[in-house]
Amino acid sequence: MFQTLDRLEKLLEIAANEGIQIRCEWLGGVRGGLVRIGRIPILFVDESLSVPEQLEQSKNALNQLDWSESEWWDEMSQLLDLRRV
Repeated sequence: MFQTLDRLEKLLEIAANEGIQIRCEWLGGVRGGLVRIGRIPILFVDESLSVPEQLEQSKNALNQLDWSESEWWDEMSQLLDLRRV
């Protein structure tokens, strides 16, 4: 379907469209992921990681959310390797 960089970019684009702030920063291997400040979700992506590692980090973080009611369900289910139950 997508190459690794394309998958990462699409994943971050959809997350941003859903109102998640994306912060790509050099974290030096410090764990990134999804946090909430008040009601604002923020996804931290560690730019010190390789693209495949950034993709896995982002997938792990975004898998915590329920995408089943999202208009992006079909794409996210493929990008995150989800299965509707």
